[in-house]
Amino acid sequence: MGQIVMTVRAIDWSQGNVGHVHVLLDGGSCRIDWGDGHKTRLETGMVTEQPELLYAYHVYPSKCKATGTCYDITISSDEDNIVGIDADSGDMNVDDIDIRECQSIRYFCASHLISHFDLTGNPGIWQVDLEGESCAIADFSNSKELRTLRYRWATGGRISLDLSRCDNLEYLDCSYAYLEHIAISNRSALKHFIYDDNSQLKAKSLEVIRRIVERNGGAIEYNDTEIHY
Repeated sequence: MGQIVMTVRAIDWSQGNVGHVHVLLDGGSCRIDWGDGHKTRLETGMVTEQPELLYAYHVYPSKCKATGTCYDITISSDEDNIVGIDADSGDMNVDDIDIRECQSIRYFCASHLISHFDLTGNPGIWQVDLEGESCAIADFSNSKELRTLRYRWATGGRISLDLSRCDNLEYLDCSYAYLEHIAISNRSALKHFIYDDNSQLKAKSLEVIRRIVERNGGAIEYNDTEIHY
């Protein structure tokens, strides 16, 4: 069983009042309660070897933009088949997303229109894709199974990224991240690291990462130039 709850809010400067759900299902179906009395069912088609990304859209009352009304979107399933979620919601701002009751989740994605999320209750997540303001919210202190992290276009003033508990991390993309320091364990499985001119990484951080990637026989990519070890 699994359940995800997104609290979304209409915002004055948005282009409209449409909410959406992007969910990755590994077979079966899930239910969506839009929080205003309307419900939707999403179901995968033919069984494949890969999970299927499904989309659902819902139009909220137009007056919700003027009132800033909040809605709780609940995504639920009787199976452990919800394996991924895109934590954005169309024209709506995501004030919060709670994924703790969905331990089957493996992929988490979020970008600018999100105010809060917590990854610490889901140590089994494999891949996290973050952009913009969502980068400043992330806490990876319990991300024990994290293997891929895209941490791009970071805003919000964070200058340090703590990945010291992410021993299984193999792929790290910090394009346009403006980071000065990345804390990473010497036990890290990191094999591919990407950064660019916008990075402000200190020499010590870069040296630690270079040593780990070299030990693991990987590659470092800087401004589209890749160095293999």
